[in-house]
Amino acid sequence: ETLYDGVSQTLNGILSKEIRLTSFSMLMAKNKGDIDEFVKGASAIRNLKDGDKVLIIENCAHHIMKDDIARIKIPAMLKKFTGKELEIINISGQNAYPDLSGVKLVIHCGGCMINRKTMISKQEYFKENGIPMTNFGVALALMNGILGRVVY
Repeated sequence: ETLYDGVSQTLNGILSKEIRLTSFSMLMAKNKGDIDEFVKGASAIRNLKDGDKVLIIENCAHHIMKDDIARIKIPAMLKKFTGKELEIINISGQNAYPDLSGVKLVIHCGGCMINRKTMISKQEYFKENGIPMTNFGVALALMNGILGRVVY
């Protein structure tokens, strides 16, 4: 369980439903890209089917850790949330895109290593290719059932 997941779930269960929530990840999503498009893109998670491809992009090339969010946690959450067997494609780096045929969703990292213009450009690229795009924070909020409570 990531800190984000644990804190969000704890607060979601403790605080009155009228109290809105936010997180660093959601604020980063708004700062780095078009938050409304990220939220719209996250809805595609609900429509994933067995065998669908999900492209997970990390902009930087950090060392993979034991409980890596992009390679372990988000794929596990997607499987649990959807109940589907998905094909997960992980890539790292700024300008590397694999063959997009069959990709039904892109989930991008928070983008701390890039500027807003670059993230917006990525959002436009995937939109032009007919592929919904969201980011880690928005996807986590949706899968944790708190996206409707989140302020951004």
